[in-house]
Amino acid sequence: MNELAKKGKYRTLLVFLSILLVSIHTIYFYHSVRPEIETKKLIQQIIRFCLTIGILYFIYIGKNWAKNLSIILFILATIGAIYGLLNFETPLIIKSPFIVMIMVYSIAIYHLQFSKSFKEFIKFQQTTNQKNNQNPTHP
Repeated sequence: MNELAKKGKYRTLLVFLSILLVSIHTIYFYHSVRPEIETKKLIQQIIRFCLTIGILYFIYIGKNWAKNLSIILFILATIGAIYGLLNFETPLIIKSPFIVMIMVYSIAIYHLQFSKSFKEFIKFQQTTNQKNNQNPTHP
């Protein structure tokens, strides 16, 4: 793995961590303002969180479909966050999670679509996966 691919791996992991932290914060923020936990909503959010982990894993191993799907979902999330930021007439401190979401998802979109280090890392991952599929080891 060359230096650009190593940088891409490191930045990819940081972007993924940021996305997961935003997801956790969203789950917490939703339930913290409620008098009691809505079990149905919590289960739905846990499933969404697990699917997020799954799609990030597929991106990490170099699946192009997962990258493209994620970019579409991140664009939709960014649009939703912008709508939430502009729509509500509340103090800025209440809107701060929307600002963080816009920043994190925008960085993720840039990283997945335009970053040279990410492209180099994914190329490394894909060639490694191809080699492993061609030379399976059997005990």
